[in-house]
Amino acid sequence: MATRQAFFMKQLAWLQDTNWWQMLGYAWLVFVFGRFATYLLPDAVRPVLDKPLLVLPLLLIVAKDLAVIPDFSRRMRRVARRGTPWSERLGATLPPEFLAFIKLGRAMRQGFLAWVRRQPHPARPAGTVLTYTERGAYSTVLGIAIFSVCIELPLDAAIASIFIDEPRVRATLHVCSLFSAATILMWVAGDRWMVKGAKGHVLTGDALDLSIGARASGIIPLSAIERVENVSEKPEQWCKRRKVARRDTVTVSPFDAPNVVLRLRPDHPVTITTWQLAKQAPAYVFLYLDRPEVLGAAVRRAEQE
Repeated sequence: MATRQAFFMKQLAWLQDTNWWQMLGYAWLVFVFGRFATYLLPDAVRPVLDKPLLVLPLLLIVAKDLAVIPDFSRRMRRVARRGTPWSERLGATLPPEFLAFIKLGRAMRQGFLAWVRRQPHPARPAGTVLTYTERGAYSTVLGIAIFSVCIELPLDAAIASIFIDEPRVRATLHVCSLFSAATILMWVAGDRWMVKGAKGHVLTGDALDLSIGARASGIIPLSAIERVENVSEKPEQWCKRRKVARRDTVTVSPFDAPNVVLRLRPDHPVTITTWQLAKQAPAYVFLYLDRPEVLGAAVRRAEQE
């Protein structure tokens, strides 16, 4: 009984720690591989397993929905008081990740328009800039994204012309493909404008000001940092070796694997916004920095003062 309960609690923790976008991705993978599996099954077995394979992705979504019922109940109690705007009540019924994604899209559009209009970047606080794009893969990833979009457009047009004879359907697919490509390019341009304006995280006299455009932000007082440790392995391996739960970590990096981790003091609560979702920072914050030794030296100096 104890083993069964421990297994159940482990799966429940996994469902709660996995965000909605990851769960939708898992459901999509299950659906795709399930469709492939039906083609490989014998004809006698295929009708029996066809519907169960279609139901499996939905079961993942339902399990995730049931796992977050406590969080949903807390949100509904918070907005149940009289005078709460209807928009806030409606927003409380949706997963926080969905609302954060809407905010992220709006921020990316604003960044794109600011780039088009050549607006000045918002001012950053004075201090030492801890860059993360000079030695990282940020520019490379953006270049790959632009190249992929340019290659995908003619491929999509060719595939639609070969397999679809209906002109209206083909035209609709062309429009959807162009809209998707334009959206990706807009996000790339908006993200680059904001990241270029941020230049990096800023180490002020008493705090670390985090900023990766619209994707991550927050202010961590140096007094809230218990220690700084360099990381040479993947966060998953680091957590496994240290027996740290992934829900007790957050990663703040453009695209590169983190090379430094901050251990925050439990008595110094800090709020960090990732992908436009603001949460209290967990015990460990993974960062990628071009020169992580600068941050470590600053924290050691703050401890001595």
